[in-house]
Amino acid sequence: MFRLLIYFNVICCCFFGINVNAQSHDDIVKAAFAMTQTPTGRPFREPGFSQDTRDYLEKDLAIAKAAMEIAPEREESYAWLGRRYGYLGKLPEAIQVFSEGLKKFPDSYKLYRYRGRHLARNYQFKQAIKDYEKALDLIEGEPDSYEPNGIANGLDLTISTFQQNIPYYLGQTSMATGDYETVLSAMDQAISVPVLFAYMEELIPVTLWKYLALRKLGHHQLAETELAKVPDEYDLIENDTYHAAVNYLKGNYDREEFLKSADVIGKYTVAMKDHFEGNNESAIKIWKEITDAGTRGFWPAEAELMMFGAK
Repeated sequence: MFRLLIYFNVICCCFFGINVNAQSHDDIVKAAFAMTQTPTGRPFREPGFSQDTRDYLEKDLAIAKAAMEIAPEREESYAWLGRRYGYLGKLPEAIQVFSEGLKKFPDSYKLYRYRGRHLARNYQFKQAIKDYEKALDLIEGEPDSYEPNGIANGLDLTISTFQQNIPYYLGQTSMATGDYETVLSAMDQAISVPVLFAYMEELIPVTLWKYLALRKLGHHQLAETELAKVPDEYDLIENDTYHAAVNYLKGNYDREEFLKSADVIGKYTVAMKDHFEGNNESAIKIWKEITDAGTRGFWPAEAELMMFGAK
């Protein structure tokens, strides 16, 4: 019987493309709800929204729930309901909605993309990467489209597409598993999508993650070459904090002065530079501070702490 089971598994995998060991949608949801703390043991907390912000987000959620009741046969109903849960910090609920949607729309690259993002934020890195890879397979050969913003930027302008975002987030999440070659190839794929009016909006975050991956691989001069592609000054729509982080890496800001005004990406970048320069004690201190400050930690910092075995 055991030999027959092995034979059946091989037949399924080889001839039908089925991974019999893959997690089911229900298993993924169960694992999401089981996550109550970060990998380094920091308990999840409720987001500290202002009352006005919470009211606004709760109203958006109520609208998304109503749309689901009216049109449960539409892919967009699952996409928006899941995203609205995510903006409130309810990641397991979001993952559950996307998973239910994928049962109904198994070829939806949009739902795989959104679930992947929420899985990554919920520290389910390996499954997130599988979702992004599945989304890339599904979108291949499909016409591109702009990905609608859930939270508007200053110009209320959508500037990125699914063909950009899917490989971008695959690359970003691959930092957490130490797969730096995939970081590089995925970021190159993301930046190859021609959205010319917003090219720099994509290039700047791509440059940051490529720089970090190249430094991890020991390609220090290539990393510096990437930085040179970004101008010191540029009028951006929504990626100013990434631009500041890149400018810090270029040596345009004093470390201590930059830390005073830096957001979480900026502080993470300072810690990474400290790490590359051999000052791991300082890097670990900053990674701990920024993950302690987050209601669900900060997954890039958590990934680095895990690599150091730090708590």
